[in-house]
Amino acid sequence: MAAKKKDDSDLYIVLGMILFIPFLIFAWRHYSRLKREFVVNASSQRIFDTASLWYPLGVGGGITAVATYLILALAHGPWYLSIILAPCLGLLFLFLGRQVARWLAATYLGVLVDPLQDRVLLPCDMASYGIADYLSFRFLKDMGTVDSIPLSGITKITREAGKSLYVHGAFGSRAMTFTNKQKRDECIGAIESASRRSIRAGGFE
Repeated sequence: MAAKKKDDSDLYIVLGMILFIPFLIFAWRHYSRLKREFVVNASSQRIFDTASLWYPLGVGGGITAVATYLILALAHGPWYLSIILAPCLGLLFLFLGRQVARWLAATYLGVLVDPLQDRVLLPCDMASYGIADYLSFRFLKDMGTVDSIPLSGITKITREAGKSLYVHGAFGSRAMTFTNKQKRDECIGAIESASRRSIRAGGFE
């Protein structure tokens, strides 16, 4: 019995690792696509927070773990359940894995301040989403997308009490969240130095 449990545990780990590899490959491919689309030039500055990658990596690992468990459960269950459930679950986990991989890629891209193109690129801000957006699964559709706001349109930067900041302008407001204040202040400095006019930084430290 102990040997059987050990064999199942080893199979679970191996299968989980195999399933996690395509997730990382897709994340890297999407990141490469973003880099080609939003070309970094000599005058631009990219602010990326490596520690922020742990959250999408954790979500991707959780999806992989659940998918692995269900695959093994179906393999030991009745054959007719496998025929019915396997395609549905496979498509669901492929979609979720793809979206989380896109999220990981956009998080790694970080914030790009580009004065030459008069823009600031940042991961899609979902803080303004309402209940309807979540009920319609818009957050899944937008996961991994990149927002572009005009650098010259920024009129104010507001620091939050934690490690977030908001940029304000005619486009509304956008939130940027980092894992430490140093990265937050690095982003503020990049926007202020790249802007052609003064931006008032306010809010709380």
